[in-house]
Amino acid sequence: MPLVRALTIFIPVHSWRAEEITGTSVALAERVLSCAEKANLSAWTSRIVLPVIPQIALECSDVKRIAKEVGSVLKDKRVLIAFPLSYEHKCLAEARDLLTLENAYISTACSTAECLQRVYETVYSAKNVEPDLFTRFAISFGTWLETPYFPATANISNTAGFSLSLRYVDVVANAITGDKETLFEFLKNVGEKAEAIASCSSIPFLGIDFSLSPWINNDESVALLVESLLKAPLGSLGTLNALYNLNALIKALPKRVGIRHTGFNEVMLPVAEDSVLSQRVKEGFVRVRDLVSYSFVCVAGLDMVALPRGVDVLMLAGDMLTVHRVKGRVVAMRVIPTDLEEGSEVRLRNFGATYVAKM
Repeated sequence: MPLVRALTIFIPVHSWRAEEITGTSVALAERVLSCAEKANLSAWTSRIVLPVIPQIALECSDVKRIAKEVGSVLKDKRVLIAFPLSYEHKCLAEARDLLTLENAYISTACSTAECLQRVYETVYSAKNVEPDLFTRFAISFGTWLETPYFPATANISNTAGFSLSLRYVDVVANAITGDKETLFEFLKNVGEKAEAIASCSSIPFLGIDFSLSPWINNDESVALLVESLLKAPLGSLGTLNALYNLNALIKALPKRVGIRHTGFNEVMLPVAEDSVLSQRVKEGFVRVRDLVSYSFVCVAGLDMVALPRGVDVLMLAGDMLTVHRVKGRVVAMRVIPTDLEEGSEVRLRNFGATYVAKM
């Protein structure tokens, strides 16, 4: 059954004072979420996105304070918060500590080798870090996009607005086999409710990120959908072509249904969020090098991949920076370094079991 994956509110900041940011975040979130209830739009998660935090703005204690206070006031909504940090911000060195706050998600943007080196030294070089913490950190290559997908998002325009993402693999799969009307009706219904929320709250609707993203059960597996097109396991010959064609379908949807779009609008392959993809990783059909190559034709980046011990994360990030340069679009990387061998099981608190990928 399709549903709204996330209702995400973009918070403008005109003064980098923690109490002001907290107050604005709570006020705008309460207004949008109240109007969402009136419009009968139910979202699986609710989220808040801040503008890029400059190098000289906010102490790390301020970031913690904002996350804790917003989380406390909006505890019934379990609101998640994205903190996009300039790569020179001192809090990047404390990212692992900040990520112990379960509602806090952190990202930075890199377009140079110098930036990647700093991120590696401050975030990825530490030993004995709980794998779950890395599920809430990402590098965005080039810059950020205004997307409801976490963690690689930022309020680039520094204006108020809200956007939506979807869980709709099942209706896309049915549309491919002939039932297009159910898909179009779902999208149009969501779009109408979003416009009603905008009218009620006087906060602009920025659009839907039409990206096709999975969730753990097989009914919502993007990998399984690709395999139905491929008629072979993901990773077989023809995978790139199948992904490209599915991506073209997703990119055509906003125009087809007449709804504004925002963010990535691509097929996504987050390994730990897709049970079939996790299995293909375990079996060795899909390796890290494959996932990197898939980024050229569809996916928003290398996402939720558990890495074996000894992997050079800096070299991997350099490859993803090259993907960004060749593709000419923002891509992101969210990887989970481990001290385990290839094929080992990793259990993540919010995602269950996944497997350490072969390189």
